[in-house]
Amino acid sequence: MSRESHVGKVISSGFWLYLSTIISNLQGFFYWLIISRIAGGSVVGTVSAIVGLSSLISGLISLGITTGLSRYTGLCIGIKKSNECASEYLWTSVYFSLLIYIIGGILVFIYSKFFGGAGSYSTEELTIAALLVFVGFAGSFTSFLQSLLLTKYIFISVVAAAIFKFTLGVLLVYFGYGWVGAALGYFVSTVVQFVINSYHSLKITGFKIYFNKDKLKELLRAGIPSWLPGVISTIGQWFGVILLYGTIGSLETGSYFIASQLANVVLNISNILNGLLLPVLSGLSDGRKRVGSRVFRISLALMLPVSFYIMVYPTLLLDIFGKELSSGSIPLVILLFGSIPVAFSGFVSSLVYAYGDYLTILKSGLITNVPRVILYFILVPKMSGIGAAISFTTGSYLGALYLLYIAYKLQVQFKKKEIAILISVPLIFSVLLFFVRLSWYLGMLIMASSYLIYIKEKIVTKEDLKEISRALLGEERTSLLYQKMRPILEPLFE
Repeated sequence: MSRESHVGKVISSGFWLYLSTIISNLQGFFYWLIISRIAGGSVVGTVSAIVGLSSLISGLISLGITTGLSRYTGLCIGIKKSNECASEYLWTSVYFSLLIYIIGGILVFIYSKFFGGAGSYSTEELTIAALLVFVGFAGSFTSFLQSLLLTKYIFISVVAAAIFKFTLGVLLVYFGYGWVGAALGYFVSTVVQFVINSYHSLKITGFKIYFNKDKLKELLRAGIPSWLPGVISTIGQWFGVILLYGTIGSLETGSYFIASQLANVVLNISNILNGLLLPVLSGLSDGRKRVGSRVFRISLALMLPVSFYIMVYPTLLLDIFGKELSSGSIPLVILLFGSIPVAFSGFVSSLVYAYGDYLTILKSGLITNVPRVILYFILVPKMSGIGAAISFTTGSYLGALYLLYIAYKLQVQFKKKEIAILISVPLIFSVLLFFVRLSWYLGMLIMASSYLIYIKEKIVTKEDLKEISRALLGEERTSLLYQKMRPILEPLFE
């Protein structure tokens, strides 16, 4: 398969995965909007703290097994061309994950019965957290489908889960169940995703009672280097929410949580494409740096105009949630200020991981996330959500600096002029919009012209557009679309 085909597969799969994220976030947007209107912003804060706690525990006990599965699935399919090989790694991962998540859920449940109410969390809140921990084992099926780039199935599961979550959660809150109803909506949506993703995985592998200790060792050997920084990353992502809940209150927690979710919508444009690079690059014997660099350039071109636009108009979406939760505009801007280092770190991490340099992955994770955790303790009690956002973004820049050094050692080539144009064009527009204060729709039109400049300056090439179009629309539709758009597109590429 050509390098262009690999890029096309990443873009196509990334489209479905990003569309899944958009659906999930849109559903979440309206989910929290309606719930905050029915029951108030404190319910949002309470549920986000429960989800944060369960995410921390799940990350702690995961041992990076799904990351190892992603790498070895890529090796099995890309190099060995063996579905049977991939199947053996999948079922080893599933049974091991099932064991550790059952144990984790039981321990949280026992703790809730003996110590619930002793801290910030009540017995009922810890019980819901235990349920969310238990269903964490389902991540193996999602990772398997993602590694095979079968992200359309993940999209289907996300849509179905969103429907169940929205319907059940909102109805329960409406009938007076408060945060319990909202949290149960989360739990049921996870179960629905598990059912759909496991079904499509079973269609490929069939059901097997298979467990191999040697393959488990390989999965853990590949996963543990990312596990420790992953745990710290999860702490870095959620500890701010938990600390806000414990020291400030549920309302401030809800405000920061909504801001972080909106920031994730933007950051996921690059995160998803760079994340899909891992199995693709692992399956390549050469050309990894060229494929990775091209995907990174495309991800920046897609993400940066959106990021800078929201930085200028941060209250555009936050105000919809009401005055209670609109205080997250400054944290949102600070989080988006880290979009470039987040994108760069995702690209280099996938490249390094594909080379099997696990120690570098471990170091980069620690350099990124240890400062985040330390700064949380210092800044959150004093600056609330702003302190949490500063802590997170500072860690992103520190990690990116280390990975810049690693990229230099690997002799990864970056075209400085391209990077400068990618950043400077939306940056100049954002400064202009900030001082002129045009309406949001005029600002959107102006910022969208960044894409035209990228094309005119050949930052986004004709081949890139064709690759993206073929990946999303198919060869025939791309050809028809090009013929219709040719009078407009040809002058841009001259």
